[in-house]
Amino acid sequence: MKVLIIGAKGMLGQELARVFQKEKPLLWDREEIDIANEEEVKQKIGDLNPDLMINAAAYNDVDGAEKNEALARQINGEALRYLASALHANQGILVHFSTDYVFIGDRREGYNELDQPNPQSVYARSKYFGEQELQANTDRFYLIRLSRLFGQPASSQVGKKSFVDLMVELAKIKKEINVVNEELSSPTYAPDLAKRTKEIIDWKKPFGIYHASNSGSCTWYDFTKEIFTIKNISIKINPVPTSFFPRPAARPKYSILLNTKLPAMRSWKMALKDYLSFIP
Repeated sequence: MKVLIIGAKGMLGQELARVFQKEKPLLWDREEIDIANEEEVKQKIGDLNPDLMINAAAYNDVDGAEKNEALARQINGEALRYLASALHANQGILVHFSTDYVFIGDRREGYNELDQPNPQSVYARSKYFGEQELQANTDRFYLIRLSRLFGQPASSQVGKKSFVDLMVELAKIKKEINVVNEELSSPTYAPDLAKRTKEIIDWKKPFGIYHASNSGSCTWYDFTKEIFTIKNISIKINPVPTSFFPRPAARPKYSILLNTKLPAMRSWKMALKDYLSFIP
């Protein structure tokens, strides 16, 4: 099976490269392909003709998207039309990742795979647009939604550190921090998501939408408390409302991703403990 991973230098892409290493995947990033260039995508994907293409590339600046709507729409939306169309012509399988932010966030119990998205921010609308373009241009797809990705920082120059890394770094220079005690969702550990992605392929699951965050849920404040407890860091954490940090983009208040199609993934607390064992 010829496997192509796009966004291979990102936080998730580098973990996908590890779990698919036996397949000797081709690893492409910004240097190898501009997914927002329709002609380039058509030519390069057509020439390569992969059996499986995993797209881990995305525009993930939630607040930045409010001022860069065209760019977010290109990368998160239109690019999916190009990728899906190019791959569909050769009957390949396309794996793509989306976000809990596609939901409005008014259901405390969370959202399952069949619930109707209702995105509120520019970023969220661009991701939902990508979901629609994917489904409109191929029927051989796995659309996997995740939330609050954390893991080893991306090797890409434009990659961001996760919330976990930022909190550990802040604790080294501050005596107390303010953290939002709202926005209930489920953290997702990049290695666990990569493993689950391969399982979906190996298990030959039906094409469609899947939710793949770690089990359990928390607010940002709960998340931070657990980070510092595991690392045995003594610091004062002040729970604050979302309004304490005014931001351009709206966030869903409740966006737990309910998994109804696959075995449950391990708890986010167990995954976090694993990850923090690598951070000094």
